Amino acid sequence: MAGTARTNLPLKAILAVARQLFLLLAGTLCFVVAVKGFIIPNHLLTGGVTGLSLLLNALFKWPVGLLTLLFNVPIFLLGFRDVGRRFALYSGLAVLLFAATVDQFPIGALTLDPLLASIFGGILSGVGSALAIQAGGSLGGFDILGVVLNRRFSLGMGEVGLVLNGALVMASGVMNSPELAMYTLVSIYVSSRTLDTLQAPRPRKAALIVSRQSAAIKERILSDMARGVTLLKAEGAYTGDEGNVLLCVLTRYELRDLKDIVREEDPEAFVTVFEASDVIGRFKRPTAFDLWKKSQRKSP
Repeated sequence: MAGTARTNLPLKAILAVARQLFLLLAGTLCFVVAVKGFIIPNHLLTGGVTGLSLLLNALFKWPVGLLTLLFNVPIFLLGFRDVGRRFALYSGLAVLLFAATVDQFPIGALTLDPLLASIFGGILSGVGSALAIQAGGSLGGFDILGVVLNRRFSLGMGEVGLVLNGALVMASGVMNSPELAMYTLVSIYVSSRTLDTLQAPRPRKAALIVSRQSAAIKERILSDMARGVTLLKAEGAYTGDEGNVLLCVLTRYELRDLKDIVREEDPEAFVTVFEASDVIGRFKRPTAFDLWKKSQRKSP
């Protein structure tokens, strides 16, 4: 039995990565179609870095893909520690794929009605962002800033994007017309609502983990996820065995990381995940400086 579990584990890991890459690819292509099929033909803007790139493309005819790539570099450097290595890697892949395809993608205008373009372009953009986040990454730009603010202050990612994109809407009004700026605002709003509806980021998750490898899982949660975890003394009703049950409160976006850790340390662990509708007290990821101070206190 143990040998079979060890044999199946790499296959499950490969399938999980393949699923994540597929979602990342699908999300990026949805965003490319939204930009090429709806946004650009109707002289609208998207939110975030892509919207800024579209604005400069309209003014100077610089390639959208190249501009998007250049603008994302400082944002990745800023948010790398907060979002984690895998999130940064998947987001980087999405940005590279978008930059490589957006200027060459063979699709024309899907509609020249600016209202339809703002609605359906916004829906596709929101779906693309949601798929990328479901894969464990993002489409870069303001999505990374949104994730950082979501993890630190529990702000909805769509709401963060809506606030950050206000300057782009005003720029659209100056460059084109107030009417097109209104359509751009509609598109950004629809995209943000679609993203928040699909992701539902506000509720926290609470996980109860029953495992014989509770010590190893605890250390991985503390070190890899930088999350707190509580040990609850428990006794099995059937076996009478005593052990520790782990309690961890985390965000929706960290749930995949927790599942991966538990799967790697103990494939036979029993995990219950439920909604934590309200969290009272300090719910904040420690900074790198906090972790360093903790390690210094432990060292002799």
